[in-house]
Amino acid sequence: METHASSIKLVPPCETSNLTHVPHLSLTQVLAGRTKMSVVNKPDVSRSLARFHVAIIVFVAALSLLFVYLFLQSPQIGIIIGLIVIVAVELIMVSLVVSIYRTTYTLTQKELVIRASILIGGTKRVPLETVESAERTLIPFGIRLFGASAYGGYWYFPNVGRAFVAMTNFKDGLLIKAQHGMYLITPKNPESFKESLMASAESEKRCAGEACNHHISNLLRQACIKHRTSLLCPYSSSE
Repeated sequence: METHASSIKLVPPCETSNLTHVPHLSLTQVLAGRTKMSVVNKPDVSRSLARFHVAIIVFVAALSLLFVYLFLQSPQIGIIIGLIVIVAVELIMVSLVVSIYRTTYTLTQKELVIRASILIGGTKRVPLETVESAERTLIPFGIRLFGASAYGGYWYFPNVGRAFVAMTNFKDGLLIKAQHGMYLITPKNPESFKESLMASAESEKRCAGEACNHHISNLLRQACIKHRTSLLCPYSSSE
């Protein structure tokens, strides 16, 4: 089950056994809930970024029409090859635009899932127990190592190093440092997402065993019932 929410505030670490604080949980304090539940952050898409890609699509489409015209005037193998290349570029650009709008950052009980196009490296799964830090940042100038367009891929940033980028705007930068790499994303409400991510990472590092999972499930159930008007909740108030 997935819950769409722009920010998450987590409950204290799992050793807390008193559940009297649950009625004060925010809508997204269910992050540390059951494995089957996740909270999806849908980032804002920059108009300038979207327009840039759409402009390239329009330009390539016009170029393909020119090649078609040239082929009709004088059929040549070179024109056919050029047209095939242009069509391939057009399909890639359309796919990128669709991917930008489908980008999501999902927090589950165990991991952060960065959903991105295979054209920039594909979906990344970051185990929460490996997350070391998360810091707000401006989108820095960098050198692209792999990927297509400004949407993302693997980049090298001076004073930062190599990072996987999946961005949809230029204002919500969040740099995540994990044991096996760095990730630059642009979640909606980045400050809240940062707090949620780090609280979840700490909870995952401290929590272990059935007792912790049972405690988390109780928190999830009560928070879910509390916010059932805003949350797709599988529980009833009678449970």
